[in-house]
Amino acid sequence: MKRYKLLMVGRNYLIRSNGKPRKHGFKQHMVLQADGPKQARQMAIARLRLDAELSAMTLNDAGDPPEVDLETLWEMDILDDPDDVPIGRTFFIEKRWWQFWK
Repeated sequence: MKRYKLLMVGRNYLIRSNGKPRKHGFKQHMVLQADGPKQARQMAIARLRLDAELSAMTLNDAGDPPEVDLETLWEMDILDDPDDVPIGRTFFIEKRWWQFWK
């Protein structure tokens, strides 16, 4: 098995922010061991979809599901320390194209 560092991105998450539901996205680094890049991507997506904390805060209905995908994947070298990878989720408010003109 190889060790991979992944940067995952989530989009279209309806989350309550300052008392109002708003669409958010997030980025999250992960370190996983997998047989290959494809398996690492699948494992990371499954981990985020099964994340209880993320599921509890998500307000999307079935017709407008959130999306998760891989943004970047690195194969880690034997000398790379996985503890140096900043693990955590960073949320941002998603804006539609017309909101940038306001």
